Amino acid sequence: PYGRIKKSQIRKLKSTNPEVQIIMWDVLSGDFDTTIDAQACINNVLKHTKNGSIIVFHDSLKAFPRLEKALPLVLEELSAKGYRFLKLGES
Repeated sequence: PYGRIKKSQIRKLKSTNPEVQIIMWDVLSGDFDTTIDAQACINNVLKHTKNGSIIVFHDSLKAFPRLEKALPLVLEELSAKGYRFLKLGES
């Protein structure tokens, strides 16, 4: 939650399962912020995305008005720039 993890939480996870891999996101769309519009989400994602980025969009009623408009346009724009979208672990 909130893109934060404490060292104590990492230790606990690793003690439960040493094989666990912790993966964090690096681009937050801002779609949860009701004071901005979809275009601001789009601009934010396009400005900060680089090769290997993990982008966060939220699956919630609060975020949906921005998600619905921003996500398709972000995918279209990043695809046009040559980005591919993979599941974690795919290459």
